Parts: sequence; structure tokens; C-alpha cells
Amino acid sequence: MAEEEKESKTEQPTEKKLGDTREKGRTAKSQEVNTVILLIAAVIYFLYLGFYMIDGVNLVMREYFVSAGVYDLTPSSTQFLIKITFKQLFLLTMPFMFTMALAGVLSNYWQNDGWIFSWDPLTPKFNKLNPLTGWKKFLGKEGLMNLGKSLIKLALISTAVYMAADDEWELIPVLMNSTIIQIFQILGEQILDLVLKVLFVLIILAIIDFAWQKYQFTQNLKMTKQEVKDERKQQEGDPIIKQRIKQKQFEMFRNRMMASVPEAEVIITNPTHLSIALRYNRVADPAPVLVAKGAGYIALKIREIAKERGITIVEDKELARTLFKNVDIGDVIPESLYKAVAETLAYVYKLKNKAL
Repeated sequence: MAEEEKESKTEQPTEKKLGDTREKGRTAKSQEVNTVILLIAAVIYFLYLGFYMIDGVNLVMREYFVSAGVYDLTPSSTQFLIKITFKQLFLLTMPFMFTMALAGVLSNYWQNDGWIFSWDPLTPKFNKLNPLTGWKKFLGKEGLMNLGKSLIKLALISTAVYMAADDEWELIPVLMNSTIIQIFQILGEQILDLVLKVLFVLIILAIIDFAWQKYQFTQNLKMTKQEVKDERKQQEGDPIIKQRIKQKQFEMFRNRMMASVPEAEVIITNPTHLSIALRYNRVADPAPVLVAKGAGYIALKIREIAKERGITIVEDKELARTLFKNVDIGDVIPESLYKAVAETLAYVYKLKNKAL
């Protein structure tokens, strides 16, 4: 069942799902990348600043060994000496620890593509306490993949260490006739060479693992077609509901428009397809205003209201088409139509005067 569900997830994760996952603190991260960056930071630190720390440690140890016979060792004085020693060693190693912490933060910042603040990873999840689930994960595909990666990494690093050490056996006789300083210098150079070779292997593994984690992360977030549709509905709204809302809005607009028809002075028709209602209040309106317009059924309803209210209906095909096309409801008619509309209104006023 799980395999069938996984096979049905053929769609790439949407921006919303990626964003929601990121808010939960889940991103594609490789521990191999963190290891490599920390190792690089350590190598750079010891290359340029390591001698300060080593010299400081040497001075502290020399001071205590030289002065060992001077101290009156009692429980309280021994406790005091240990406390002072650890304080000095802490101050000497603090820059290195700060460098490692900064490297770890920058590594995660780069892999996460920015800062992520989420409490979700810290939230207790009781399903993780289920030993059956844990064993399934450990013995499942993911567990076997991690085991395979660890074995490959162990084999490659062991090979690199062996190749680096195999060339240095001949130095052992030389070290037997060297001073302590020379021995430490030679060993330091060999250790640095070994670390660089191991680092080269780890960089290759980190690149491969980072690409794999990105791929695996995207695969796990893939969605089914239905999930994509459901998400789009949530973001854009259900099309049926949106259509109903639009229809309701149109009905409200039409009702308000029809309520304005009794204010009209004249209804200009086409003669049956179009109806345009014009209002002209000489006190409030700077020019005639189009208060309602419609085609087909709406045009018929405008004419029905006009007949009920005794509003004059004038047939003018050209003027009706021009007003319907170029003037919106509530707008004043353009100057180019002043003459035509004025003639129509004059005709209407003439009919009203005759009727009176």
C-alpha cells in the first residue's frame, strides 16, 4: 500500500509545500558536508593559529612541572591548582572552540539557504518512542543506505590512511636519532599530509552525499495530482464557490443598476438588443450620466421598468451601440457624444411639454 502511494506521487513539490516544510525545520542537509567544513576550519586554524595554542599549553604544563616540588600539595591547594589549570587551558582553547562553532553555524546556514527558526524539531513526538517503528527505519531502505554509506566511507578513509602511512615507515629510523622538537615537527608534517588526503576523500563523499540528500528530499516531498489540485483549491478557492460568488456579486450589481433606472430621463434602444438609461440632473450632474445599460434580457427588463415609470424610450441604433461600447455605468458621457445626446434629450423634453 505504501509503495502504491509512493508511486502515485509523480508531481514535483509546490512552493507552498516546500515553504511549509522549511517552516518545520526540515531541509536537505548532509552531515558529510558539516564534517568536511569543520575539518577544513580545524586545518586552517592549526595552520595559522595553532602554534599560539600549542605554545600556550606548553607554557602552562612547563610551569607546573617545573614548580611541582615547590607546591605544598594539600586537598585544597590541589583543587585550586586544577581549577586554575583548567581555566588557563579553557582560555587557550576557546578561540579554537569558537572557530568550530562558527564553522558549524555557517555550514548549516549555507545548506539551509538562510536562517531557519522552528520549534517543531524540538516538539516531542511519541511515535518515535515506538521500538517497532525504530527497527523498521533502521532495517529499512534508509537504514541500509546509511549503513552502505558508512561502510564505503570507512573503506575509502582506511585506504587513504594506509596509502599515506605506507610511504612513511622509512622515517621511523630517522626519528630514533632526532630530538623531541624534530620528532614533533616531522610528525606534525605527516599528520597534516594524512589529514589533507583524508579531507580530499571526505570532500568527494560530501559532494555525492549532498546531491543525494537533495534528490531524496525532493522525492520524499513529491505530491499526487490530487494533492496539487487540493492545494490549488485552498490557495485560489474552489472554482464552484468562486463562480457562485461572482454570480452573486453580479446579481447585486444588476439589482443596484436596475434601482437606478427610475432616475433616468430617457432610455435609448437598439431597438430590442440594447437599452441604455441616461440621467441628467441639471443641478447635480455636469453632463448626462449613464446609470444603466444592458443587452438581451437585461435590456428588456430596463425597458419594462421604463414603461412602468413612464420614462421615454427613444430608438437610436448608432447612439445606443456607441454608448454601450464606450461608456461605463456611473460615468458621464464623453464630449464627443454631447451633441447626439443633447438632441435626444431635447426631443424628450419636447414630448413632455406636449404631454403637459
